[in-house]
Parts: sequence; C-alpha cells; structure tokens
Amino acid sequence: MRMESKRADLYLELEQQIGRTPLIKYIGDVLNGNSILIKRECDNPFGSHYDRVYLALFKEFEELGKMQPGAKVLETTSGAAGVSFAGIGKLLGYECFVALPAGGEKAREDAIKKQLPSPDHLFFTPADQYVNGFPNFLKRFLAKHKDFVFLNHSMGSRDRTSGKYANNEITLRALEGIARESLGEVSVDYFLPAVGNGSSILGPGRVFYNGTQVIPFETFQSAVAYELKHPGEYEQKFGIKPGTLSRHRLPGTSYQGIDFPHIRNSIESGLIDNVVLVSDATMDREYERITGRQDSQRLPHWDVTLVNHEDLGRTGKAGVSVALDIARNVEGKNLLVIGYDKAERYDS
Repeated sequence: MRMESKRADLYLELEQQIGRTPLIKYIGDVLNGNSILIKRECDNPFGSHYDRVYLALFKEFEELGKMQPGAKVLETTSGAAGVSFAGIGKLLGYECFVALPAGGEKAREDAIKKQLPSPDHLFFTPADQYVNGFPNFLKRFLAKHKDFVFLNHSMGSRDRTSGKYANNEITLRALEGIARESLGEVSVDYFLPAVGNGSSILGPGRVFYNGTQVIPFETFQSAVAYELKHPGEYEQKFGIKPGTLSRHRLPGTSYQGIDFPHIRNSIESGLIDNVVLVSDATMDREYERITGRQDSQRLPHWDVTLVNHEDLGRTGKAGVSVALDIARNVEGKNLLVIGYDKAERYDS
C-alpha cells in the first residue's frame, strides 16, 4: 500500500531522529588493555532501543494496510517498550493502549502514562505473574475488543502444528541497526546484550562477524537462556531451580515462563557462545538464606557504582559489570554493551 507523500515525510523525519545513537568508551579502569564500548540507546527520543522497533512496526503495519492513523493499538511491556510504543504512536496519530505488570517500577509507569491519551489507556496484569500474566490478559481482552490491533513486538506468527511462535522479523531488522552502526566505528570482539525477550540478542547478533562472541546476560533469579544453553547445570551448580528466588529488579532482562522465539532461536542457531548470570546484594542475601551458600557473590553484580556513567540504568550497568568481569580473562579486545535506558526509569 503506497503511503501518501505527507505521511512518508513524517516517517522520514522520525527516522532521522531515531537511531545513530552515540557509541562511547567506558570511562574507568579496564584490565588487560581491553576497551568497553557503550551504545547509548537511552539517547533515543523516548529513551530506549525500542524507539527503533516501534517506528518500524507502525510503518510496516501501515504500509500493509493493517491499520491507519486513529486506530486503537495495544502493546504489552515490562516498561521500556511501552514508553517507545506510546510515544511514537502518539506522534503518528494512533490511540495507544498499554498492558503492564502491576507492582513494577513506578518511574516506568509514569513515563508510559505521560505518553498516553488518558490513564485508563493503561491496563495492569497481576503483579505476582509479572510478564507471564500477558497471555491470559490478551486472550480475554482481544476476544472482547476486535477493533484493537496488537503489535506484539516480541513474537511473530504462531505455527499451528508445533504451537511455537516465529521470530518477529520487523523487530529484529530494526535492531540490526545497533550492530551496523557500531561496526561502522569499531571492530567488536564481544557483544554483551541483555536477554529480555531475546530481540536485542538475535537482531544485532546476527549482523556481527564470525569472530565476534555473543555472550548475553540475565539475572541469577531467572536463568532462562542459561538453562537453555546449559540444561540442568543451574540446579547442579547452585542447588536451586531457576526462578526460585523472588522476582528480580532488572525489568526487561529475562523471566521464567514464556517461550520467547528470539531467545530459543538464538540458542538453537548457535549464535550464543555463553550466558552470564548477574546478581545483586538482595539476591545474594536471599540465596544465602535459602541455601546457606554464597555462590552468587562470585557473579557480576549490577548494583555497582559506575563513576562517570551514573545516568545509565540498571540493565546498562549490568552489561558493564559483565564486560569488566570478562576483561579479566582476555587481552586487547573491544567489548560492546548496550545502554538500554537511563537511571531515571527506575525508582531507586
């Protein structure tokens, strides 16, 4: 469906504002002559890499004639995606609705509300189910509201035979830009993305050369990708099953319970070289209380103070912590992490 020229100009204007984010060098001590590079996706207009994703999704759906300005559009999110979705949707003239787990970061909730037409455009799923509450919510909601379009940035279509979901290629192609822009400035020996729904692993990861090691990180509490990469090893090593500890405080990294195709396919394709687990002081205490052991204290921790990079959010800090840990055992390498969002998106 051909887009009229005024509409195409609006998309072109937004495309000039989104992406091409700064690639900066980590300012701090890094061992063995290594360099840590931070791709500051947090500097996108609505504060995350999801700006790239939603601009691409809205444009694709519009060009295919699946929706037009004024349509009611729904998205599910643990936080960051919702801000980008609602903000870009508003600029493009859509009526956006967001489903968010209750009990999360108030700062993220407020950032989403700021972009929505009214507070009643934000729905909450049960806090104790976190993102696992989305499937039941969607099943009920979409059955009653057939005039809504669900963008679903995390997954593509479902195979009726296997029951498994395919990759969302629109999302992945949009995130390839992170890798292409980075490679335009430096060589990348290690790419260290957060697990999340797997899109920021698979999208950028498949662009890097064969010499780049892709090592995502996720919380010690969840270990979704870790368990897929190393079946049974988590329980053998730590004495508990993944997901035993209380809900973690790194929204957007990973969570047990949903078969995200981007994660599964990153593992099955051999893209991922390893998976690193990240802890924090709260998780350490709970783990020691349950097991009497201190294994988690040896893991990289996100709750560290990064002098000169205080504005990075928790996920970006976790990435730098992982990079600093890897730098202990390699020499003269470039380690790339993503600055997913800023500290202002978290309550503390």
